[in-house]
Amino acid sequence: MKFVGIVGSNADQSYNRMLLEYIRRQFKIKFELEVLEIKDVPMFNQDDDQTDCFAIQYLYNKITRADGVIIATPEHNHTITPALKSTLEWLSYRLNPFTDKPVMIVGASYYDQGTSRAQVHLRKILDAPGVNAFTLPGNEFLLGKAKEAFDKNGNIISQNTVKFLESCLDNFVKYVGVVSQLKKPKPIEPEDLDCGHPIATTIEGVDPDDPNWLEKAAKKVEAVEGNTYVKLDKGLLTVDQLNMFLNAMPFELTFTDDNNQFLYYNNSHQDPETMLGKRLPEHVGGRLSTLHGSLSPARMKNVEWVVGTLRNGNQEYVRTIVPGTPPEVINTHNYQAMYYPNGSFAGINEIIFNFKPWLDWYLKETGQSLVGGKAPQMPAHVDASSGASEVTTVATDANSGASEAY
Repeated sequence: MKFVGIVGSNADQSYNRMLLEYIRRQFKIKFELEVLEIKDVPMFNQDDDQTDCFAIQYLYNKITRADGVIIATPEHNHTITPALKSTLEWLSYRLNPFTDKPVMIVGASYYDQGTSRAQVHLRKILDAPGVNAFTLPGNEFLLGKAKEAFDKNGNIISQNTVKFLESCLDNFVKYVGVVSQLKKPKPIEPEDLDCGHPIATTIEGVDPDDPNWLEKAAKKVEAVEGNTYVKLDKGLLTVDQLNMFLNAMPFELTFTDDNNQFLYYNNSHQDPETMLGKRLPEHVGGRLSTLHGSLSPARMKNVEWVVGTLRNGNQEYVRTIVPGTPPEVINTHNYQAMYYPNGSFAGINEIIFNFKPWLDWYLKETGQSLVGGKAPQMPAHVDASSGASEVTTVATDANSGASEAY
């Protein structure tokens, strides 16, 4: 379960930030929490629409995809901060990520009563038309005397307070599970699988379906190769090292950008006939409509469904197990949404692997066995030329977001 926590202050030093960071560390087994800042959100002014700015789009995308939101609010003059109020104004003006979103309110302040009055005010705002959040009733966590509440490592000192906070968070997890049953996914618009809407990284002037697209496109943009270094977020590798690294992965990997252009697959040294998702060099650069050209219109709709579901943020991944394989193979496909720095959809990476050896290893190491003695199989249809899976229906586990493909 994924939550985002919003720091309701733009101050450099904030006990509400400390509170969210403590929740993130202390309860990481219960849920994943990403702490978001509002420092860079401009003051609300409907005459100067800035809903497309990075700071607002980032919050919008993160909140949209989260299972729930925890807002940590200070109390200024018996109410919330101007920075938090302005942020909520932007996120209810043209964008509405809080609609039907489960929200929990917490707060820390210097005084005995914590942020009680600010929390009451914030609940009214979240219930307002245009915001329409599902705020968990009651379940208030008010951390008073915040200066004395934390130790030097940012941990809450009082174990009774920790236990009460945990009970509030457990209630919120249950609440999210109930509310998610009511969530309606965004309707999926028709997908342009012909790459008809070029994006910033689209290489113009080369036909995507040209079997020599890779060589021609690389020449056009003077792509680096060999021992040229590439600086990554957390590393420095040469192109050759990147290729070795990716080809050594125990998975088949692919990448399709948000213009639905198929741009990469690893294991290019492998015999295509032995791959779980058969791919060929001439597939690189191709349109999804061409890669799936052999599918019926009904099955192409399923391809659109997978892309649209991930693009809309209805799910962060779609998983399938492909039937009809030998007993020693559990052919597993995971389609994972990727995101630009501002949190918007950037394409799909796919991981294909035989889950059976991993399962056998785990059962042997732990001394366990499967009930019934055999692995589960879920029906799906796979396009043999590209490995893309047809998903007819997907049922989502409300508690975890995990998908089952039927």
